[in-house]
Amino acid sequence: MKSTVDYIRVRQEDKANVRNVKVISSEECVPKHKLLVMDTWFKARKSWRRKFQPRGRVWKLKEEKTCEEYRRMVRHKVEEATWKSLRVNDHWQQMKGLMMETAQDIMWNDKRTTQTQGNMLVE
Repeated sequence: MKSTVDYIRVRQEDKANVRNVKVISSEECVPKHKLLVMDTWFKARKSWRRKFQPRGRVWKLKEEKTCEEYRRMVRHKVEEATWKSLRVNDHWQQMKGLMMETAQDIMWNDKRTTQTQGNMLVE
């Protein structure tokens, strides 16, 4: 009885990890097929975790007191800003930067103060 040689498919980048391939003649899986065994060596890959970025507390801007403070700070920053060019897109980008920076200051202000009280770094 003649047996058929089977194949094990391996990705191109994994070929270097194949150590040994052998046929076990005493084991018959299916008629005319012999058991084909492959030894491989794989190195465990390090899983990359994303760096933790705390989320801003956007809902704080819905509170009347916080909203008013945000408006006041944005007006103050707009008055202090130097408007360099006359291009509209540059103005929008600068305004966006001012508003985002102010929003971050407002949203993170309470949390920083609370966390640093234990270390005596209270604002």
